[in-house]
Amino acid sequence: MTIWLADDVASEMERLGSIYYPLETGGMLLGWRDGRDRIATGLIGPGPHALHGRYTFAPDGGWQRARLRDIFSATAGDLDYLGDWHTHPDGVAVMSELDRRTLSKIERRVRVPLMVILAGAENKWDIGSWLGSKSGYLTRVSASEEETKVFDAPTGWPVTLHVD
Repeated sequence: MTIWLADDVASEMERLGSIYYPLETGGMLLGWRDGRDRIATGLIGPGPHALHGRYTFAPDGGWQRARLRDIFSATAGDLDYLGDWHTHPDGVAVMSELDRRTLSKIERRVRVPLMVILAGAENKWDIGSWLGSKSGYLTRVSASEEETKVFDAPTGWPVTLHVD
């Protein structure tokens, strides 16, 4: 399984990570599923009322959901919610216990959700990606780390970056 990130999406995550550094930031990833692969060609940023902390991040959920509805409608459903992304400034691209709980919450609404973590500092970011999957009935989500590749999206593909 591979997580494919459009170059514009990866660049925007890094740009936002650098803007908010040394605080965490994040948002939503949009795209589609191709078998077990995930192709992310869209990004929604943290939102104007997001809370950015040294070791935590809380998005502006209402703002994000409104952008998601707009994008879903504008692309006739071509771009759908895949999962979340966030940064670990001066850290490593490894899921924390809080990240695992967040992924578990997302998994209640989205089948096999994606979690992407950018770790590093200002202009040097490492990317780690995980897919959640229930390990049994009413058990916690387990996360498997997946290969991440950045690619140039072909002309005509639905690509959207919404970070107002």
